[in-house]
Amino acid sequence: MGLTPAEAALTGTAFGALATFSSAWLIQRATTRREHENRVWDRRMAVYDEVMIAVRRMADLRETVRRTGAFPERPPGTTVPADDMSPLLARLEIYGSDALLTACKRAFAARRRWKLAWGSWCTQQDNNPRISDNDPYWVEFKKTVKKSRKADHRLLALLRAEIHPERISMRQKWLARLKRSRVPGIRRARPVAPD
Repeated sequence: MGLTPAEAALTGTAFGALATFSSAWLIQRATTRREHENRVWDRRMAVYDEVMIAVRRMADLRETVRRTGAFPERPPGTTVPADDMSPLLARLEIYGSDALLTACKRAFAARRRWKLAWGSWCTQQDNNPRISDNDPYWVEFKKTVKKSRKADHRLLALLRAEIHPERISMRQKWLARLKRSRVPGIRRARPVAPD
């Protein structure tokens, strides 16, 4: 039971049309997905920029307060973006990774702790506030500043890692495969140095 030339031509045309439609549909779907990923990446980068700027501003403020013992003067009516972090955390929750969101929350919590420690030092009842390692309130403030600095460093390192993912060379990939493929317990003989 063979096909007539007309049936073969119709079958070939149908398969050709199906292949053309399928490839056009797959290309359109891949293009749409790529455009969506690019839009999300652009929004993510805008949020990461905001986080980086906010963390740097908070770090500058923290170091100024640690060095001088006082908050710098601000012109009246100016807002401090570091004071209300809720919108920034909300955007980060949408576009950032869970690890980055956790690190950001920790950095902001550490910021609140050093501000509270500074307030305790500044309003102490027993003595005048002084920048001295003999003042226990100042020592506590310096400890919270150090913890806040570490939290900021972790957050910034995560940000940089997500923005600039490390590229693995072919050599590193082959070495990793080689390590995984080795049988445990079998050691390669080390070459003996000539006498």
